[in-house]
Amino acid sequence: MKQRELECPDKAIYPTPARTRNFKRIACYAMFAATVIAVPGMARAQSPFRPDNQGVFFKLNNPGDPNFNQLLGINDHEIIAGYFGDGTAVPNNGYVLVPNTHYSVENFAGTPPTGHTIAQTQAIGINNKHVPVIVGFWQDSTGLQFGWEDVKGVFTTILDPSPAAVGFNQNLLGVNDLNEAAGFWTDSAGHEHGFVVNLVSTPPSFTEIPPALFNGAVATQASGINDNNQVCGFWADANGIDHGFFGPLGGTLHSFDVRIENKGPLAKSTQALGCSNKFIVGSYVGPAGKTHGFLFDGSDFDNFDAPGSSQTPAFAVAGTIINGVNDKGDIVGFFSDGTNVNGFVRFVKPDENQ
Repeated sequence: MKQRELECPDKAIYPTPARTRNFKRIACYAMFAATVIAVPGMARAQSPFRPDNQGVFFKLNNPGDPNFNQLLGINDHEIIAGYFGDGTAVPNNGYVLVPNTHYSVENFAGTPPTGHTIAQTQAIGINNKHVPVIVGFWQDSTGLQFGWEDVKGVFTTILDPSPAAVGFNQNLLGVNDLNEAAGFWTDSAGHEHGFVVNLVSTPPSFTEIPPALFNGAVATQASGINDNNQVCGFWADANGIDHGFFGPLGGTLHSFDVRIENKGPLAKSTQALGCSNKFIVGSYVGPAGKTHGFLFDGSDFDNFDAPGSSQTPAFAVAGTIINGVNDKGDIVGFFSDGTNVNGFVRFVKPDENQ
């Protein structure tokens, strides 16, 4: 994000060249299934969904495309990263939002590799720096995706140099205050391979999170990393079933499937899509095949369905997906209302400055 845009956040955002997101895993078929998990190093936090905190919910859609918005990351200062545009009728356009209406453009403005033209952008992860570091991916005119970072208005393409990754899609999805970013690259068979990249090192250094770390996995995706160097994400088995994971980078990563309030059946599939120092969020598919959002507070899983959400797909999105969370327990995501895909934020308590 450009510092000037942070200082002048009222600039309206309208369709400009941007890029499309790989919905298949990240967005459109979210999952939930969980047993009680004890995560080493993660103390239990007070759930923001406790009965005495009803929270404040806003549906927020950028006017650049009121039919399709996704809010994907939120920092402790309540600054949000997201994008509008379904990628077909309207290109993906990244933005930064200071709720409820202060939008600034966050489309990739760096120099693309030779032979590539920037077509679409998604802004996904944001940290807590005074001028936040933002990460995401941009897409070229052929549909190839490239991870990127924005440090004080300087945009840089970030690519994992693994030989099997060269020439295929790469995304950055979350970034912590140490400027470490989580993401994935896709191989020639279409399988994702998670990683964490240290953006401060020269050149950027990568820690791979390969499918071989999980018994039966064919794909992995690292979705977020917190300031304690704990990484979250999910892995897929040969049947296309997703399972969440969380744990210390370079250490033992623990798999989990969601079980709401530790009662009832496990979810059919689970995706951990974001994590802060206190919470893990994502989506799951329940036993009835319906998609819901979840939040894990270090002990229990809580279900969340956005008001007005529908299991009727819109733009291949069904139900509710929580994609980002901060240390206060504020969450962002998106949901289908049966016709459109809407961005949302839920604050733990009213903000007198709203």
